[in-house]
Amino acid sequence: MAVVEIPKLPPLMVVGQGKYKYVTSYKIAWNKELKQPRRIAGQNKTVGKIIGGGVEGVIEWTDAFLEEHPELKSFTVKRVFKRMQGAKKVFEFIFEPADEMISLTAAFNLLRLNAGATWVLDNVIANSPLTIALERVFEKYGRHKKLLSVAYYMYLTSNSATHLYEDFARKHRLPCQKPLDAAQISRLFSRITPDEIDRFLVKLNELVTEKEKTQAGRVNTYYALDSTSISTYSDGITKAKWGHNKDGDSLKQINLLMLVNQETAMPLYYRSYTGNTPDVSTVRNLISEIIRTGINRRAILVADKGYCSIRNINELILSELGFVINCRNTYTFAKQIIAENYSALEDYCSYNSKIQCYCLTTKCEWSYPTYDKTPTGRAVKARTSLYLHLYLDKNIRAECENTLLKRTIMPVLEKLRANIPLNQEENSIRENFLKDNGNGNYSTNHIKKAEFLLTKGIRILISNEVDDAVEAWRAYYERERVEDVFKVIKQTVGGSRFRTAKNESTEGKAFVMFLSCAVGMMFRQRVNLACKKGMQLPYDSDNKLLVMLDSIEQTVFRNGAYYSEVTGVQKELLNALDIPLPTPEPYGKVGKEEEDVDEDDDIRSLDELEIVLNKIESQSK
Repeated sequence: MAVVEIPKLPPLMVVGQGKYKYVTSYKIAWNKELKQPRRIAGQNKTVGKIIGGGVEGVIEWTDAFLEEHPELKSFTVKRVFKRMQGAKKVFEFIFEPADEMISLTAAFNLLRLNAGATWVLDNVIANSPLTIALERVFEKYGRHKKLLSVAYYMYLTSNSATHLYEDFARKHRLPCQKPLDAAQISRLFSRITPDEIDRFLVKLNELVTEKEKTQAGRVNTYYALDSTSISTYSDGITKAKWGHNKDGDSLKQINLLMLVNQETAMPLYYRSYTGNTPDVSTVRNLISEIIRTGINRRAILVADKGYCSIRNINELILSELGFVINCRNTYTFAKQIIAENYSALEDYCSYNSKIQCYCLTTKCEWSYPTYDKTPTGRAVKARTSLYLHLYLDKNIRAECENTLLKRTIMPVLEKLRANIPLNQEENSIRENFLKDNGNGNYSTNHIKKAEFLLTKGIRILISNEVDDAVEAWRAYYERERVEDVFKVIKQTVGGSRFRTAKNESTEGKAFVMFLSCAVGMMFRQRVNLACKKGMQLPYDSDNKLLVMLDSIEQTVFRNGAYYSEVTGVQKELLNALDIPLPTPEPYGKVGKEEEDVDEDDDIRSLDELEIVLNKIESQSK
């Protein structure tokens, strides 16, 4: 059956003059004084009339308009009643193909959309804490659907540039089917308030904490803590500052801190902050946020040495939060612990084959200041026990010793033996590591050598909760989940640049990037579960899987939608991922977006535009 596309016509309205109702085209422009859209006077042009003289009926077009739009000759166009809006009737134009062999339904509203990938994502995130929290906070005007649709776009295209979204939305099945242009998306981002983001994070963590309490698994729940930098070219963003750019870009940056559940890889919290703030300075604020937003306080925070300081350890103890932190070996107490335990640490009996290195645990008494004060105003000290887990990798230590010999000491020795003058750095090496025995003979300063190699190849993990060295080791290395999240943000979501110019839109875009990243990690978790069950997935990346599935089409017509056949590899993939086969969907869930009264959205029909302008005119009078 042949299908004809609906013609694209200029804005039209119906006016009454005597016996007939005439169809006229018009132009509108923004009135700066009234701050309203207004019709341009004198620009109305009669293009047809309603046969019979009523407000409803078949349109008879003028010859001149038919010459401009010859495609209208293939249709019979009618103006019909649509609905009541208050006391006012709303009409719409119906295009009926003049050729009886053309499907009327298909000609009016037929769409073929790529749907397999978004069908999978819909099922992966269905009834999850993420979608529940998103709907409860952003339900008004259907914003939760718009935000999720943009998040899908970022994840599936690996692109955070919003100017390409409109074309993507026209071709893909999405929670919100309306194609938003870049300006509309910018407004959508700008209207996301800090309070809404806060309420979303509170609700998300409330639901996640409730779920974690009921799930069986390991005794301890671990949250990985880390941050990354996102570069920007904009000079108008307050948080954009010069700092230690983790991508090596010579640009200003905004830092993004995240908490990620290490078992599920689900991002649970994020916060953007100025690009010149070091990681170690963010912990006090994070503790306040954990308490305020209801993040699971029984979870153990796992962090790298960038977050380690005596003050931060004290703050975490005072807040009664569990932690595993990579301790800096440069601290005096750390060097002392290593010196006291090195002989036992390098003993063959300390080697653990599970983690393939030497390890031991020692317990220490830790003194920290409380909030109470003495009569003289000094903080009252308290004491607690901390576990110090020491790990030795002799390969790393041997490599450091080899580098010290061949690249540091030997070049200096060769110059000394050849009576070649030393520069300042080489003189420092000679004074530290060599002894002059006279007559041109030198020997190694073993004390200085031992001091230099003392901390090499050794890691110290400090914890107030985890007393087992192997569990602490695994918890620390599983913190790489947060690095996986950052890879999704920067590579899969295309978020290595913000590409925004204002503070408001930047914060909103960061929120949608967080959503997109969460969706991606939930899909990655579904793939991992399938692999653990022994399923053989034929592709080596999440994107390739989704591209393969995206060729499943959805055909949308006026009364509903159905999917193309799912066979072969696609069917095997859906079964492996535990995703049901697509089923027909009723009208209202697909194709057209639900009614949206957002004042900045485009009017979706010609008569709706007429209603808005008439309303503006009546209000101005």
